[in-house]
Amino acid sequence: MKKRKVGILLFDYVDVLDFTGPAEVLSLTANNKMEQAVTLYKKNLLPTRPFQVFTISELGTAIKTHSGIKVTPDFSIDNSPELDILIVPGGPLRAVQSIVKKQKIKDWIVKHRNIEYICSVCTGAYILGGTGLLDEKKATTHHLALNNLQEVYPKIRVISDRRVVHDGNLLTSGGVSSGINMAIYLVEQILGKTASERIATTIEFLSR
Repeated sequence: MKKRKVGILLFDYVDVLDFTGPAEVLSLTANNKMEQAVTLYKKNLLPTRPFQVFTISELGTAIKTHSGIKVTPDFSIDNSPELDILIVPGGPLRAVQSIVKKQKIKDWIVKHRNIEYICSVCTGAYILGGTGLLDEKKATTHHLALNNLQEVYPKIRVISDRRVVHDGNLLTSGGVSSGINMAIYLVEQILGKTASERIATTIEFLSR
């Protein structure tokens, strides 16, 4: 089976759980029950795992998260590998608004418009909205930002009653922990319900 390359965009003041939640789900997903057990035992992830997850920032240099934790990304947007899945996490509105002003980052996201999935977590929907990719699409975001997202991007069909919204190859999710729901949903779409239930049980996450 093809190993999907998953890139997670990082930026200053990004919310930690927005990107570590999906990263943990996808990194620990296994092809079968035996591999899942081995994954929990061994220090290093199996080379047969279905998802390879890495982080990307504009320059590839260290970023400071909203909670103050510093993270050094694996790649910059100029040298990142080809992607099958792109995940855009969120953060405080001032942070995502700053990213929306960066044309280079928006152009880089748009370049991936035809990959298997482009995803946002929480207010990462603002960044996708700034690219135009969500125009005329259904999408969601953090519950406190739903009305503002609709005001800023009136062409988006904002959905308020779902944690994960799937429209074409675009997945958007609600606030913070909803990124875990989104990642489990991705696993189900790609590997099937058994695999998604297995990883949800492994991380002891009660999916809603």
